[in-house]
Amino acid sequence: MRTVIFDFDGTIADSFDTVIAIAYKLTKKPELADIEYVKQMKADNVGLREAIKRLNIPKWKQLYLLQRGRSMIGRQIHQIPTFMQIDDTLRVLKENNYSLYIISSNSSANIERFLLEKGLLPYFAGVYGGAGLFNKSKLINKILKQENLKAESSVYVGDEVRDILAAKEVNMPCIAVSWGYNSLDLLVQYSPMVIARNPKQLEKILLEWDKNL
Repeated sequence: MRTVIFDFDGTIADSFDTVIAIAYKLTKKPELADIEYVKQMKADNVGLREAIKRLNIPKWKQLYLLQRGRSMIGRQIHQIPTFMQIDDTLRVLKENNYSLYIISSNSSANIERFLLEKGLLPYFAGVYGGAGLFNKSKLINKILKQENLKAESSVYVGDEVRDILAAKEVNMPCIAVSWGYNSLDLLVQYSPMVIARNPKQLEKILLEWDKNL
């Protein structure tokens, strides 16, 4: 079976600015209101763990912030755009009989509302939200079990190092995309199967990958 599991934020949804704005409202950390600081943190390839450390957010508060953040994103989901051309890529994959899924730290309700508003919901066989910030591999395993899928004949697509690591934990091939949070230079260091620089290139990679299954 040709199965592609997508990350959501940073891969399909261009939600970075919205997430940062919400993070500032919740934490009141002045750094998050400084556009240049945020840009520099992204340019420096600061990962999520390091960002949390720099902002001095205690571990006990992280779950609360994640839950509140999901709720606030839900109220703004209609304002978040898709990445340019990803709509066409998803359509082509669906037309070529790929089974498409999403896993995310965002909530399933938010993702499904987003996909419905963008006309993308029919492309997906399943949406699995609610992953913790650092345990996406558990959610990947859940999909594999519930959908009766095999890791070696599926591929995971994501924009962050934590996506690559999650895929490796379950021995699933990973395609990293360079238009999300982590830079091309950083993604290369973690050796995904391949890196796509735009959605059309991702489409081509997936169609070629399918021929080699």
